Amino acid sequence: MTTPVQQKIRDKKRTAQQILDMVKSGDWIQPGSVGGDSTECMKELAKRIGPKLKDIELWNYANFFPHPEFQAIAPMQEFHCFH
Repeated sequence: MTTPVQQKIRDKKRTAQQILDMVKSGDWIQPGSVGGDSTECMKELAKRIGPKLKDIELWNYANFFPHPEFQAIAPMQEFHCFH
């Protein structure tokens, strides 16, 4: 049986796809921090960056995971920037 609190949490839950549908060119993103890296969201975002989604700034704070998928897709960071 689901408690009201559990249901509230489930109602707020979003997939990486749903979250990234909100991202637009020029957005600044803080992808997480120690122990809370948003790996799946960053993998999906890396697939989307390009001429249609550009000028994305990613502000990192003590991330464990370096997100190599961005390096593979845009090694010169022409569509994004890591801070």
